[in-house]
Parts: sequence; structure tokens; C-alpha cells
Amino acid sequence: MNRAKSRGVMTTVAAMLAAGALLGACGSDNGAATGAGGGSGSGASGGTAGTGAAPTLYEKYGPAIPKVVDDAVAGVLADCEIAPYFAVVGTTGHDSVARLKSCLRLQFTALFGGPATYPGVNDEGDTCIDMVAIHAGLGIPGSVFDKFVMDFGGVLKADGVADADIATIAGAVTGLQSQIVASTPVAKSACDAGTGQ
Repeated sequence: MNRAKSRGVMTTVAAMLAAGALLGACGSDNGAATGAGGGSGSGASGGTAGTGAAPTLYEKYGPAIPKVVDDAVAGVLADCEIAPYFAVVGTTGHDSVARLKSCLRLQFTALFGGPATYPGVNDEGDTCIDMVAIHAGLGIPGSVFDKFVMDFGGVLKADGVADADIATIAGAVTGLQSQIVASTPVAKSACDAGTGQ
């Protein structure tokens, strides 16, 4: 990433982290995460159309959720500071990459105000578990969580999400920190010997 682009992402991420107070607007608790359009809505239309209200994040970006998830997961698995914490993905007793992506699509649909509740049933018909349970035992430190938020901000920016909306989404993601960061974090890295970023 060139320096100018990196500064732009850093500015956006700083705004994202400052947006933690916006968490309620994205519906981080189970009740607020339930989409207002009923469980049967399938597109990015409806909800606020014709009411004069601003469109929800789901109405704006719902069709882009699969690409955002694919790009975010690829970024996590390629980042030498984050990837070691998710080395269990695809191993016996843990989610496959496909299931992880399906649960993330469900979660982002809920966070964006779409017709979903997280935890809940994903688009593959599997039940996704809550964030505390899925991250139990991974030992994720706060600095790694912050790195993920920064990387995710870059993914959203690259995928065409407006800066103000990135800040709102970051508020929701930042609100999940206590459910993801370990009380006894473990230091892991794959960045040595020039093998990582």
C-alpha cells in the first residue's frame, strides 16, 4: 500500500475507532440486530424506501457483503500478525473457511441492519454461535484486535464503502472487542524471517 493510501486508511480507521459510540445505531445487541424488514427480505431494497429516512447500511451495501467477507477473511489469513490466531480454522472440531464466511455474512447482514439476527442460522443452514464461544481459547490480544479493525477498514474502503459508513460499521465491530479479546492473551506471530507482511 502506498504512503498516501496508507494515511487515508489510517485517518479512516482513526475515525472508525472514535465511532464506538455509534454501536447502538448498528444494532449490536440481538434485539437491535434483527432486521426491520422481516425475515423474508432478500435484497437491498425496502425498509426505508419512500419514507424519506436515510437508507440503512444494508440497503446501501447488502449485495456487497459476500465480497467484503471474502476480502476480510483473505486479509486475516494473509496477515502474519493475525493469521496465527485463526490457524485452527479448517482443523478438526473448528469451522471450515466456508462456514466461517457464511457466519460472517450472517453477522454483517445483522450489523448492517438487514434481515438477520446474530447468532443465528446462516445461509448454509448451520447455526452460528456467539462471539465469546467462537473466540474462546484463541488468546487474541487487544493489539491484534486493533490490527484487524484497521485491516477491515482498508477492506471496506477498497470495496467502495463511504468513510462515514466505515466509521459506523467500525463502531459496531469495536463494540465486539470484549467478546473477542482474551483476558489472558497469547503472543503469536508468523512475521519472523521475512515470511510475513
